[in-house]
Amino acid sequence: MRVQITVTDDGGKAFKGEVDLAPAGTRRGGARRAKPTPAPATPSAAADGKVDFKLPLRAFLKKHATGGGPQKFAVLLAHMTGGKTGVEVTREALEAAWTKNKRVLGVDYHTMYGTRSTGEGWSDSPKRGTFVLLADWTGALK
Repeated sequence: MRVQITVTDDGGKAFKGEVDLAPAGTRRGGARRAKPTPAPATPSAAADGKVDFKLPLRAFLKKHATGGGPQKFAVLLAHMTGGKTGVEVTREALEAAWTKNKRVLGVDYHTMYGTRSTGEGWSDSPKRGTFVLLADWTGALK
């Protein structure tokens, strides 16, 4: 039996390969190594500079919020600020928008996402309960 395997690492890079499988306890002609097949390179929105903030929030999130919670947090914050750095957004507003779009985001809102997004340099919290977008937020568009 021939199978195709796709594995994605933490960075979002996909690795593909094919391998022949045999029933347990049998050996057909020796082991073969799977040949890596690189995934097709798709330019990110950050790389080509085409981030359309005019998209409705749901469509924007479906298109750009593909990473983990901190990345989704930064992308949501980016849409709420229109991509402008320094615009303050309250935690309550972020949480409300997250809750409305929970089906698209796939996970519940956790305050740690804001902390981890800040740790990545995508957002900052100038005072308790508020967040601002930083210039490196496009790193969340992997």
